[in-house]
Amino acid sequence: MIIQCDFDGTIIRNNLSILLREQYAGSDWQKIDSDYLHGHLTVEQSNKLQFALVKEPKERLQAFIRQHVDLRPGFVEFVRFCQESAIHFAIVSSGLDFYIEPVLAETGMSGLELICGRTSFSHDGIDVVYYDPEGNIINQGFKKKYLTWLKKRGEKIIYLGDGLSDLEAARQADYVFATGHLLDLLDTHSIKGSAFSDFYDLLYQVRLL
Repeated sequence: MIIQCDFDGTIIRNNLSILLREQYAGSDWQKIDSDYLHGHLTVEQSNKLQFALVKEPKERLQAFIRQHVDLRPGFVEFVRFCQESAIHFAIVSSGLDFYIEPVLAETGMSGLELICGRTSFSHDGIDVVYYDPEGNIINQGFKKKYLTWLKKRGEKIIYLGDGLSDLEAARQADYVFATGHLLDLLDTHSIKGSAFSDFYDLLYQVRLL
């Protein structure tokens, strides 16, 4: 069994990506985000454009996110259960390395497999790049490509997510556990899935599989 897990809105209850944009990207990010939500941009294209608007140094942004992390209860215990049960836990997020890595480090989980947007900082803003499993730059289908890649190990995939960027990958998973907006999307698209509230809840449900 392999678990592919989203970060913003899933491992944490809030969304650090949105908080950072609200605080530091000015007002133009909202038009770009609207284009994404209406299907005119992919999440990868949207994040690249929006974070290019953020001109702050990495250290300031990391200090901001440390003050705003809302970790979903039971995360550490759930990961330990996976490790003890030989269930591979991989975080695949369209979020960005510079804020996800410090959160994992502070929870003692920096050793987890993390696949996410890679960033570089300059005075011109944050440059965001996504890579597929072969190391090629991609601009769409990031989470779905990694689910297909993980499936090649011949194991069943449990998918954990909360939003629009999780939908296409969730379609391909063997089991889906959803929270937030993803629950409504699963219902709209007739995709089978189960709700969860926190990782203690997930722990109970995964044990029954």
